[in-house]
Amino acid sequence: MTARAPRNINELVERVEAAGGGRFDVDLAFDRYPSRLQPGGADKAAAAVRTQADALGAGSPAVAEVIRVEDPKNAGPVEITVQVCPGNGAVGWEVTAGILDGPLGAAEYAAFDAGRGAQKAAQGRSLDGAPVLLAVDVSRYGAAWMRPGTVWAARLAACEYFTPDYPFAGLAVMRQSLEQPGLIDIGVGLSPHLSAADRQVLEDLCTTLGWPCA
Repeated sequence: MTARAPRNINELVERVEAAGGGRFDVDLAFDRYPSRLQPGGADKAAAAVRTQADALGAGSPAVAEVIRVEDPKNAGPVEITVQVCPGNGAVGWEVTAGILDGPLGAAEYAAFDAGRGAQKAAQGRSLDGAPVLLAVDVSRYGAAWMRPGTVWAARLAACEYFTPDYPFAGLAVMRQSLEQPGLIDIGVGLSPHLSAADRQVLEDLCTTLGWPCA
C-alpha cells in the first residue's frame, strides 16, 4: 500500500496551479481513482481552468467543465470535473466514485427531500414565479462533509431529483469546510429546467456571495 499520488497527478496539479495564476481556487473531481494519466490530460485540465478563470476575471460565473482523459493502465478513460472559484490559488483533488457513492447518494436524496414537504414546497412557490433557492444544512448527514462545495454544486445540478415540478429553482448544500473547520462551505446546484432569466438571477446572486454554482 502507498500514500503517494497516482502517476502524473502532481504534474496535473502543477499545470492547474499555473493556469489559475494564483488568483482562484481549483477543484478536480475524478469519477474513479486515476491510476496513471497521459500527459495530455494536464493540457485539457489547464485549458478548462484558463477558460473559467477568464470568465471569473470578467465578472461572469465559472461553469464547471467535465473532461475525459485516458488512463491506459486501467484500459479506460477517466472523467475529471474541473471547477474554478474565487480563492487564493489552492488546488485540490478527490475521487467521487467508489465506496462513498452510497452514503453520498443518500445525502443527495435527503437534501432534495427537504424541499418536498407540503409546507416547504409551498414556500418554494410563494413568490409569484420568482426563483427561490433552498438552503439545506447537511453537516451531520452521513458522508456529506467529504465533498467540497464545488463538487456538490456540479452533482446537484446534474441530479435526477431536479424534476420539472421540483418546487425550488436551486438547492444550496451547506456543511463544515474540510480545510477550515470553523467555516461553513456551500455548493449551489441550479435546476436544469430554469428559464434563462431565472438562471441568470441565481448565478448573479451566487457570484456576489462567492458561492460555487453549477
